[in-house]
Amino acid sequence: MSEQIDLTRPVCVGVDVGGTFTDAVLTDGSGIWRAKSPSTPGDLGQGVLAALETAVERAGSDLDSVLPAVRRFGLGTTAVTNVLASRRGRRVGLLTTRGFEELVSFARGRRVHDDDGWLQRPPEIVSPECIVGLDERMDRDGNVVLPLDTAEVVAAARRLVDEEHVEAFAVSFLWSFRNPLHEEQAIAALADALPDIPAVSGAALHPAIREFERTTFALLNAYTQGAFRGIDTLAAQLAERGLRVPLLLVHSAGGSISIDESRRLPVGLAESGPAAGVSAAAAVAHQLGVEDLVTCDMGGTSFDVSVVEHGQPARRSRGELMGVWTALSLVDVESIGAGGGSIAWIDARGMMRVGPHSAGAEPGPASYGRGGTDATVTDALVVLGYVDPARFLGGDMVLDADAATEACARVGHALGLDARDTAWGIRQLALAGMVKAVRSRLAARGLDPRTHAIFSYGGCGALFTPSIAAALGAPRVLVPELASVLSAFGAATADVRRERLKAVLSYFPVDPRLVEKEAAELRAGVLDDLAADGIPDADRRVEFEADMRFKRQVWEIPIPLPDGEIGDGELAALTEAFRDEYGRRYGRGSIVLNAPMEFVSLRAIGIGRTLKASIDAMDLSAVPAGATCEPVGRRLVAVERGPNGGIEVDVFRADHLHPGHQLRGPALIDGTDTTIWVPDTTTLHVSPHGTLVLEVTT
Repeated sequence: MSEQIDLTRPVCVGVDVGGTFTDAVLTDGSGIWRAKSPSTPGDLGQGVLAALETAVERAGSDLDSVLPAVRRFGLGTTAVTNVLASRRGRRVGLLTTRGFEELVSFARGRRVHDDDGWLQRPPEIVSPECIVGLDERMDRDGNVVLPLDTAEVVAAARRLVDEEHVEAFAVSFLWSFRNPLHEEQAIAALADALPDIPAVSGAALHPAIREFERTTFALLNAYTQGAFRGIDTLAAQLAERGLRVPLLLVHSAGGSISIDESRRLPVGLAESGPAAGVSAAAAVAHQLGVEDLVTCDMGGTSFDVSVVEHGQPARRSRGELMGVWTALSLVDVESIGAGGGSIAWIDARGMMRVGPHSAGAEPGPASYGRGGTDATVTDALVVLGYVDPARFLGGDMVLDADAATEACARVGHALGLDARDTAWGIRQLALAGMVKAVRSRLAARGLDPRTHAIFSYGGCGALFTPSIAAALGAPRVLVPELASVLSAFGAATADVRRERLKAVLSYFPVDPRLVEKEAAELRAGVLDDLAADGIPDADRRVEFEADMRFKRQVWEIPIPLPDGEIGDGELAALTEAFRDEYGRRYGRGSIVLNAPMEFVSLRAIGIGRTLKASIDAMDLSAVPAGATCEPVGRRLVAVERGPNGGIEVDVFRADHLHPGHQLRGPALIDGTDTTIWVPDTTTLHVSPHGTLVLEVTT
């Protein structure tokens, strides 16, 4: 890798704003430089600029010189996630069909667990007093039964503003996905009467069947309307310092969108960082010839699990955001509160728990020395010897081992445990939660862990993933060279992705002319979206998916339409592809012979190819095949509970490992921003792209 950045080449930048750290990656195509800086929840731009300053300094330059040479700037952000998690969104008013005011509170009967494991209603995103039912009605075919009175709309909205201090409106009427006329009329009336208050339409944002998901989607977008103040400020700061290209924000489906589009659909950024990481993991694994994997991202706040099948990240069209079930196109990621900053605590039953609460960036774990006193997973790893306090972040940040020990001792006191045994318990509880999450994600898709590699990234990931692989029977663990900042790298690689949806609701055999008509409208729409994003004609393409189900089933499965062609032959092949996928997920015996199938909706996906960062292969001649690397020292690491559970292991430097190197555990590998644990009976070799491949023996 070159020592200094070449500003005559196109430069790509990727940034991921996490709950604890903000990561930055900078590349000119031949060299890659990265940096971490504590996130700044009050002003995300401070953390972004601090990480960028460090990265460009390591590249031998300065930010004001580098920004004019940047041709791609991708950003994964927790701005929307933070609004949802902190419940600091706008006060929302909901205008809906009279008689359906209780739709949101019923929540389809869904209940979520609180911290003590009790079931309760999902979090409230709209107060009951801010919901108004209006006299209007469409039938199931989209015919007007009762016209909308726009004067009633304005009167209701003014009352909510004056009496309930509503700051944003969501409009969601029954059957509006069939005919959005009344929602369009309501939005126009609100814009004319109350132009300073944002209003969103469920049918305009997501015209799909299911009024609950459509309504919550509109509510969440109205609720998060204020999340972009920090992003707008950051964009202005970067432009002032020389950035000439727009920010591309990574959204939950794993693609990129402009800031303007993000303002229209802010909740689409709720899984921004995790989606970027999964997309990057799929790209890196593809270079190794691995197409089926489980991605495990352990950062400072959470542990995120997803699946990649046949080289493509698994996706879904609805999901849960902070307990609220809603329509949302996203990479299928499951998150649990088991990050490095997850706090250990004693519950009402006198049992130790880990997470979901996190110490975050401020004040952080006790060992950070920023005022935090709670014992976290990071503190436990310090006590157990997995993390070297003097080499955290390559020595840029020295941890306080005594503070970590004291914090663990305080938690253990109530249980009669010393600091070391408490730390061991924290690690084991975190590990058990991760194993459960990975097993659950694989089982939900009917997959065998023995056929999938585990792709490990995030600052803490590789200290746990070899143990996860051993517990599940997964054959290998892949740790990329950019493991600690992979989500930031993903932000610099994601193509622009725009989606549009149309309900079809037709049983097979489906009239191809009906589908072709809908497809033509959707294709034109997403191509217009890509054009508005500045994507040239030659870099645009459109793909289609059909959401299908058996008659009277509740949930559908997305099935790709090959080449976007829609005719009798393609529709017949679609039914076979649906049966195959259904059988793979739920077993062939679950398919009833000759059961009618329903074409629920058609989705067009517009993809705009962009300049992106890449990882080139390293020099294969650096070391001979089968060569070993010499350790730089030894460290005492706890591998079992108790005073005699520690062993001394060799410690290697990550930057001393090159393609061709091999070693056998037990060992620790210290990188500048992560540490990798190689257990006993596990062997490691380095791929041509610098990825560490751990072969796990169970």
